[in-house]
Amino acid sequence: MAIISQENINRWIEQSDIDYIGHYIKAWIPFNAWYNNTYQSLVTDREKINEIKNNPNTARNAINTLMEGDSATSLEFKSHLATLIFHTNELNIQGRDGIINFDNIIKVKNTVNQKNEDFGVNKYFIRRTDGTYVGQVTQLQINVNKKLNNSSVFNYAHTEYDLEHLQNFPTYQALSPQVKTQIRIYFQELKPFSTESIIEFNTSDKPKNYYKCDNFNLKRDLTSTSCYAHLIVKALIEILYQLRNVVFHGELVPNRDAQKVYAPAFHILKTILEKLK
Repeated sequence: MAIISQENINRWIEQSDIDYIGHYIKAWIPFNAWYNNTYQSLVTDREKINEIKNNPNTARNAINTLMEGDSATSLEFKSHLATLIFHTNELNIQGRDGIINFDNIIKVKNTVNQKNEDFGVNKYFIRRTDGTYVGQVTQLQINVNKKLNNSSVFNYAHTEYDLEHLQNFPTYQALSPQVKTQIRIYFQELKPFSTESIIEFNTSDKPKNYYKCDNFNLKRDLTSTSCYAHLIVKALIEILYQLRNVVFHGELVPNRDAQKVYAPAFHILKTILEKLK
């Protein structure tokens, strides 16, 4: 009987692995076709994804039903969601909008985009100009002038909201500590968005304000009677879309750790697809 090397055994073990990244993309194709057909008046994928996240539709309703239910399919869906949350937090896949995980995926736009205030001997004017999507900044302008004669103390303009860029700006570094501190305070008040977690830390059973998903308690928003799971819908659809993007843009390292993320993502997307038939 021939002796089989351990290396050969290991290679056959690797061949038995399921390519969940490939399966995920195959599942995305019909999902992509569905939303293109559903939202024919919208132009970009981003517009269509935002529509799915924020307004009633078959996919949104399906996720809400799965989260609300206790059938075998619902329980399996919630378990896959818990696995996806765990592995995205563990792996920290870098996308174009930052790390892809559920901690920072729901962005709430800061409606305050301008500060025009006097402090000490100076007048401070800071304005943020936003782009087309939440978090995108096309211009950040800062002007500091003397109250006495309106003479210029500091001027700054940049096409991004970037504190590190501001702090490394030579004329900023030359300012007094007090002026730098005040600029930084106003700058941080104009952060383009805040983030909302889907984790519920203060659980209540009467009425129930959370969904039990393995070791995670996820928010069930009792104020959103048409879709209690709307926060989960927003987070999940955005995560699925960004996981698609890093593959299509060639940014993902397709290793075994990545497969751990794409396995639950595939099962989640496949379950949603079954509801779109």
